Amino acid sequence: MQLTEIMSAISGDPEQMIRGIVRIFHFIGLAMGLGAATLLDMMILRFFLGRDITSQNVELFIFFADLVAVGLKMLWITGFGFLLYYWAYEPVKLGNEKVWAKMTIVAILSINGVFLHKAVIPFLAQQIGQTMLHGLPLHKRMLFITAGMISFVSWYAPLVIANLPHLNFQVPMIQILGVYAITLIGVLSVAYIGLLGHFVAGVARPREQLW
Repeated sequence: MQLTEIMSAISGDPEQMIRGIVRIFHFIGLAMGLGAATLLDMMILRFFLGRDITSQNVELFIFFADLVAVGLKMLWITGFGFLLYYWAYEPVKLGNEKVWAKMTIVAILSINGVFLHKAVIPFLAQQIGQTMLHGLPLHKRMLFITAGMISFVSWYAPLVIANLPHLNFQVPMIQILGVYAITLIGVLSVAYIGLLGHFVAGVARPREQLW
């Protein structure tokens, strides 16, 4: 009897049922992608600090990268689902620039994800038995660090933006993206300083050994 009442209550409001289903899968995609991306970034940081890469590590990298890709696909599917829902039932929300700011960040995240899959993961597979940055020139190190930081910031940014309701219809998309860009630049600056310190230490070490 209780199950019948629950189903009746759900089916009695199809609009909310559709929205609820889209929202559930949206949160699943966000949780999957954010969790896997965070673990992947932490693993890459671990090997950035000097640990040798093994074949098992590469398998884990690929596994988490695939989870990130699945999470991104779910975000895109449910994101368009929300747009269709707004178009059909709440067209006024299509004018909420926060929605378009989130989609822009997810687009950046997707482009960055393609680079990680096409360049970073295959490179890590070639580094088995040595450290991640072994033999890598500074500009390529900076490129990989940039990709990692874009991933880190861009996964957390939509989560933060979604939980700031006072941005709805109040703050232009360009301002939201401006704060996102400033945050990304700040995180990249810290990462570059650490990278340069690591690189200089690596260059100086062989010279010290000559003495």
